[in-house]
Amino acid sequence: MPRSHPEVVEAAALFSGKDSMFAILQAERIGLRVRELISMVTTFGQPSPHMENLRALEKAAKSMSKRLRIVDLREGEGMLVGALKDSGANALVAGDVFVEDHVKWLEGVCRRAGMGVVEPLYGMSTKSALEEMLNEGFVVKIIGVDTRLLGEEGLGFTLSRENLGDFLGGIGNADPLGENGEYHTLVLDCPLYSKRLEVRSSTVLQAGSLKYLKVEVA
Repeated sequence: MPRSHPEVVEAAALFSGKDSMFAILQAERIGLRVRELISMVTTFGQPSPHMENLRALEKAAKSMSKRLRIVDLREGEGMLVGALKDSGANALVAGDVFVEDHVKWLEGVCRRAGMGVVEPLYGMSTKSALEEMLNEGFVVKIIGVDTRLLGEEGLGFTLSRENLGDFLGGIGNADPLGENGEYHTLVLDCPLYSKRLEVRSSTVLQAGSLKYLKVEVA
């Protein structure tokens, strides 16, 4: 498990879609106690499907019995450093698989906060990571697609182990895990939840090449 710190006990975790959730599951299985979830408002200049569905993230955190903190990076990365210090954790769990620049950025932020980084998924094949999480019982809904990289017909698709083959057969050259920003997800069910999220309604929105859903969940 690259970039892992088995001596760590208390941890915080980045929290958004399926990759971060799977990383939390793997981290807890090696003995880390993830107490706090951190979702970030980014500086990318376009809506984040995750932040546009903050209420759904709040319900997911509640189903996991974990605290959720929102950090606005538009106010500077010092906001994340401060949140990490306040968490009382000594490591940050993240779900990166191969984006080295993002890992290095997190490592720099965490050094400033006096903690390490745990990356349980780093170096995995993205296809293997997707297969493994779905075999663990993850059920995810695609709530955002970059229409330059993936057909918009994928928006709203609910992905599980039962239809993984159909999904992989229909995405062409897109990365199976969406690591290049092809798609974004909301986890409807996984072993970390005490209660599955149910989507009651959704609205389709668009910002440039990004097409995304705003959902209401129960």
